[in-house]
Amino acid sequence: MTLLEWILSSLGLYVTTVGALLLFLYMYRSPQVAEYWASPEGKTEYGRHRRRMVIGTGLLAAWLVLENAASLFLN
Repeated sequence: MTLLEWILSSLGLYVTTVGALLLFLYMYRSPQVAEYWASPEGKTEYGRHRRRMVIGTGLLAAWLVLENAASLFLN
């Protein structure tokens, strides 16, 4: 792998990691929008899906952080 390929790969991985972390932090600290407009059933479904999305994006962000660290330190 050439230096340019390594730099572009690391940069792309870094940008993706930052995007996943920002998405996770937004979803984790987002206001409870469903409290204002949803029915009681809608509130429970929104909460359930929101929790699943927070877990999914958290796992994605954690995986990308590990992958980013491995690509920077092992190459």
